[in-house]
This record gives sequence, C-alpha cells and structure tokens, in this order.
Amino acid sequence: MKNVLVIDDDEKICWAFEQFLTDEGHRSIIANNAEEGLRKIQSETPDIVLLDVRLPGMNGLEALQQIKVLQPEAVVIVMTAYDNVETTIQAMQLHAFDFIPKPIDLDQVKAIFDRATQMQVERSKMPPTELASEEIELPAQPQEHRLIGRSPQMQEIYKLIGMIANNTVTVLIEGESGTGKELIARSIHSNSSRKNKSFVPVNCGALPDDLLESELFGYEAGAFTGANAKGKPGRFELADGGTLFLDEVSNMSPVLQVKLQRALQEQEIERLGGTRPLKVDVRIIAATNQDLAEEVRLGKFREDLYYRFNLLSINLPPLRERDADIPLLVDHFLQTASVELGQNVRGVSPGCMELLQQYGWPGNVRELENTVKSAAVLSRADVILPEHLPPEILNYKGMRESTQSRLEIVLESALKETVRNAIIQAHEALYDEVIDAVDRTLIRCILEEVEDNQTKSAKLLGISRTTLLQKIKKLGIEAKT
Repeated sequence: MKNVLVIDDDEKICWAFEQFLTDEGHRSIIANNAEEGLRKIQSETPDIVLLDVRLPGMNGLEALQQIKVLQPEAVVIVMTAYDNVETTIQAMQLHAFDFIPKPIDLDQVKAIFDRATQMQVERSKMPPTELASEEIELPAQPQEHRLIGRSPQMQEIYKLIGMIANNTVTVLIEGESGTGKELIARSIHSNSSRKNKSFVPVNCGALPDDLLESELFGYEAGAFTGANAKGKPGRFELADGGTLFLDEVSNMSPVLQVKLQRALQEQEIERLGGTRPLKVDVRIIAATNQDLAEEVRLGKFREDLYYRFNLLSINLPPLRERDADIPLLVDHFLQTASVELGQNVRGVSPGCMELLQQYGWPGNVRELENTVKSAAVLSRADVILPEHLPPEILNYKGMRESTQSRLEIVLESALKETVRNAIIQAHEALYDEVIDAVDRTLIRCILEEVEDNQTKSAKLLGISRTTLLQKIKKLGIEAKT
C-alpha cells in the first residue's frame, strides 16, 4: 500500500482519485491547494504525489520545487488540463517522475504507479546517498521557435527535452525531412544552462566539403586562394559556450568525419592554415534524415563518430504518425499567415480538415506549413475550403482507395484456394498464418526494391524502424549480405 497525496483544486477529480486509490489498495490524502499540500508533505510523508499545475495561489511547478526540498525521494506526477510544451519540459527539468494530461486516463496512472513502485523497490536496494536539496531555478520559456503538438509521441519528446537539456553530452536527432529537427535542437538549447550563449546551426548537406570544413573550423589569413585577409572564425568558435547544431551530418565526407571526431574528442580545433589548437566549449546536437546505424553498417559513416553522436538520441515521428497534431499545426500556421498576409483567416472547413488529416504528408510539417500558407493566399474569404488545396491532397484519398481496390482483388483471388484447402484439412490458426505470410512477402518485396535499406522500408510501411526489425526477426526474413 502506498500513501498517495493528491493536490488539486477540483473536488470532483479529488473524489475520483479517492475511489480509484481505494480500489487499488492505496491510502489517499487530499489537498486543494499547494500550501495545504506542502503541509501534508511534512505531516504525512507520502510516497507518491499527484500534483496539478493550475492551482490557486502557489502554482504546481513552484510547489514541485518545494516538494523536492521537503521530501526529495517522493515520486511526483504532474497533471494539467492545459496543453503547454514549456510546462511539460519544466516539470521534467524539476525532476517530476512523469507528466500526464487531463482528462486523466486511470490506466495510464496505474501504469505509472507500477513503474514508480518498481523504481522505489530498486532504490531501496541501493546504499544511501546525499540528495541535493537546493532550490532549482525555473528555465525561462522560449519566446520563439515554439514546438506544436499534444500527441502522445510529442509529449514523450517534450519529456525527453526536459530530462536532457541541462546535460552537456551530445544529442542525435533522427527524423524525416521536414519533421522539425532544428526546432527540437533549439528547444534543448533554450531550456539549458547555455541558453544565454549562441545557438549556431550548420547545414552539412548544403555546403561542398571544402567549404564546410572552413565554415566549421575557420581559417587563417592566406589559408587558401580568396581567403579573407584577416582570417575568419569558424562555427565552433562562434558557438563557444553555447550549442553547435550540425544538421544532416550523414552528408559529411569520411575525411571531414575524422577531423570532426578529433575535435569532439579533444574539445579543440585548428583553423585551416593555422598552427595552434584552439580550445572550445561547445555542446553538439546532430541531426539526420538518414538512419545513421544503417549508414554505419553500409560503411558510409564512421562507427566511432556515430557512437559519439548517439550518447542521447531523439527519434522524431513523421507527421503521418501523429495526425492528431494537424489541427493544432494548422491553427498555428494560419495565425502566422494572417500576420504575413495582412488578412484574417479564421480557419479551415471541416471537409478541408478531413482531407488534411487523411493525406500522407511526405514532406511532413514543412509541407503542411507551405500548404496552409498557399491555401490562405488562394482563399478569397476567411475560411479555407477544399478547393484551395493542391491536387495531390484532393486526389490522395481516391488514389489510395483505387490502389486498395486492386490489391483486394488480387488478394481475394489468391486467398480463395487457401481458404478452401484449410476447410478440407480442418486447419486452425489460419488468420495468423495468412497475416504472417502477407507481412513476410510485403517486407521482402520492399527490402528488395529499396536495396535492403531498412529506413526507407519502414517509411514505406508506415512503421518505425524498430517495429520493422522486430517483424524481420519474428518472420525469419534474411537480410542481404
């Protein structure tokens, strides 16, 4: 049995938690504001705290800081009915155990309780340590480059940002083009202790190799023909004390990868044409739209550099896997478009929104942004209609249905004989066998067409690379050597 403190000013929520906790065999303690909750922290020493963010008087995040001072080992689960990226990140930075949105999913709460209990059991086996009790300063909320989305996938990413922002280790962000990798990198920087220093982005795929080298490391006067007479500091020097964002790192040549690996290892660089090393204090955030592990396997990327990049990793889901975020993104882009165009665009029609959520978005969030802004220009009124969308979106559903129809005809023809034989043989478990056979055939065909590229295969299938690898193993599919 756990002592569970619920701090929430909504009496109905408190009552519901009382019933749930009693049914689960726990003892409930109720407080309707933060001040009362802090008093009960001292008198009741709860094992778990369920803490609302919006409270009268002291807010939940301020209370969380005090709870961690009064009872550092308490498991604090933060709750809010307000979708706010910054709140999620701040809660995780303040060492909340987890963050759950309202309306509350009690199955999710039970799963978090189970994890918390397991963590406490493991903690009890460890020798005691001195726990820091100083107050934690709340990070300033970033005013630009805001992240948009409330889907479960994005909520997990916000939690990750909160947990890793104040570390100095390298972060690798993987995701398809247009998913917002630079926004994630900027959010990590703006929530870190380096936020008052420079965030310096470099697109490694946009520059030829010799120019990229001089951009990264700088050059001395006369280092090459056309060099600036005074020399030029590189991006490493410009990012000193801050964050260097290396986008599309998979495009680097092997020679430049070696030089970058040495710079990361030694924390020093040498300008082109220079003779002395320069110490730099830079946090590296790398990003790629390729599967770097696959690139390493194919011999296209250095293994040692990959492991240095991959100390902490974030995998950004494509937009098609989080279509619940599309309405929020559309509203955000319409607000931006209204300001840029000097016209008030109130929203999109229900039929238009349905088309936007059905579309596959190969260009991800960037494509959605361009589509919304283009539609806003074409719209003569304050509402965007389906007729303002490009043909590929209007025709997407029909093309997909046509493809599905042809596929179903072929499958029906092939399956009829299989079903007849199963009936004659009194066969069982036909469903699992057919599904496995279809999966095996489909995955084999795709792997063959994309020359065994697992990242492209996963994208075509609309699943994660991890799920694809699990299916390959389960179905006994042999990869090419």
